[in-house]
Amino acid sequence: MRNPLRFVMASAMALVVGSSLLLSGTAFADTIKAEQAQPMTNIVKGATLKPVQAGPLRIPTITWGGDVVAPLAESEGLFKAEGLNVQLFHQDDFVQQVRGVINGETPFLRGTFGMINAASEAMHNAGTDLVVLDQITWSHGGDRLVVRPGIKSLADLKGKKIALQLDGPHMDLLTTVLASANLSLSDVHIVWLKELSVPSYDTKGQIVDARTAFQSDASIDAAFVISPDADVLTSNGAGGNGSEGSVRGAKVLFSSASASRVIADVWAVRADWFNTHQDDARKFVHAIMLSEEHLTTLINNKGTQKQKWNDLLKSSSKLLENSPSDVEGLLGDCEFVDFAGNVAFFTGNGTTRNLTVMKDEIQPAFVTLGVMKGQAPVLSANFDYTKLAAGLSNANLAAIPAPKFDANKVQAAVEGQIASEPTKWDEEGSLYMFEIYFVPNQASFTASQYATSFQKIMELSQTFGGAIITIEGHNAPDLLQKAKASGNTALASQIEQAAKNLSLKRAQAVRQAYIDYAKSKHIAVDESQFIAVGMGATHPKFAVPATKEEWQSNMRVVFRLKNVETEAESFQPGK
Repeated sequence: MRNPLRFVMASAMALVVGSSLLLSGTAFADTIKAEQAQPMTNIVKGATLKPVQAGPLRIPTITWGGDVVAPLAESEGLFKAEGLNVQLFHQDDFVQQVRGVINGETPFLRGTFGMINAASEAMHNAGTDLVVLDQITWSHGGDRLVVRPGIKSLADLKGKKIALQLDGPHMDLLTTVLASANLSLSDVHIVWLKELSVPSYDTKGQIVDARTAFQSDASIDAAFVISPDADVLTSNGAGGNGSEGSVRGAKVLFSSASASRVIADVWAVRADWFNTHQDDARKFVHAIMLSEEHLTTLINNKGTQKQKWNDLLKSSSKLLENSPSDVEGLLGDCEFVDFAGNVAFFTGNGTTRNLTVMKDEIQPAFVTLGVMKGQAPVLSANFDYTKLAAGLSNANLAAIPAPKFDANKVQAAVEGQIASEPTKWDEEGSLYMFEIYFVPNQASFTASQYATSFQKIMELSQTFGGAIITIEGHNAPDLLQKAKASGNTALASQIEQAAKNLSLKRAQAVRQAYIDYAKSKHIAVDESQFIAVGMGATHPKFAVPATKEEWQSNMRVVFRLKNVETEAESFQPGK
């Protein structure tokens, strides 16, 4: 949940929204003020790089659960133990942060990795580059795409109008998920807004946020919003009923619970400062990593350490300008990466979602978006993680990720839904799918034969780390159809079961071949994410094939990326 303070104001405005709304989602008294996409270099044009001011090391924080580690590190004396004189401050306005870094008010810049990339060109033009020091969290449900009825998959976004904040955390979420679905930025129409959520100031009759724009203009098909705004639009996830600010039929297509390896929150610093203060930078990161461990311990024992937990919520709420209950909600929307996650992000060890890969995805897309003119350096601190591990209790460089799902429960839920609602299973909650084909009697699926498909699945499974991926085996239906036509129900039943058994074996063979492929690329695989299902011959692509090609296309394995938001009870990932 990003910027929940604004959500308090937004909730209070629900009655006003109801009175100004003629038909839910179609008419407001206010008008939308769309922004023009422009690079950060234009916004801070002419800014001159100034030396970093002497005095305490000023550390910016934003309204996000991950930032709780900063006041905890301060209260636990972790910064002082490292010999650092730190002064925390809060600044949600990212443009103001960038100006402050250029002006030398602080060497630190706090934002999502996408926002850091958006600022990198302006920093480079000012005379320095940005060095990323630490990844704090991945967004895990706090950022969501709300859509109108009729949009059931990522592919359905083609030709649609999408609202989101300019220079905010959703820009790279947009570009990444479109690319994952083989859509280009030219396939959608973007409405840029100034604010991430409903602002607390008087907008003077103008709509400046994506949530209110989605409510007011029925031509806007989708909106990237924070979790509390998504709850308002969708009647707390049940599907918008048209009351209390919701939009009738609105639903969450996906969130960062599914796309759990897209929005990374980080701290970066000016390269000129880093070059002369590498030891201070390392000490800061070490204190933050220690604080993350302390926070994990406190969260796990908050029932027996109520006073310490409440004190943390109070100190964090004061810094982040929210209530203690809001801060607790913030923590539920993020996944702390800790030491092992930093190693993975900065070195690429075991993952495709690392600094280099994501930078190379983000910057060309941002140039196309018009929020960068050209690409610019975003550097890694290149810390020696064996040294940073000192004093940490959970610093296993070869840590194996814990399974996110209960594979047995998910398997049963998938098979039950396919059996009872096959059409719904195909359509609802299926973010993306693609097929590979096999020939009659094929039993093995080698990496050399399916490397392109396996690579695609590896990238999707890493990006959508919180989603389920089903691997569905399908057989040709001709033998089953002949048995049914003959009236021999016993034979038809035998053939149907045999086809299911065979298709399951094929799906399992493909699943294992993929897992072996990913491991050969030194990618850590959460095997609980992949569910093999035997569909048999009951779901043909062509019920009555007219050609040999159509007959052969019935013999396929379907990879389906399944949205956890629509199946929260069965597919709830662990945290």
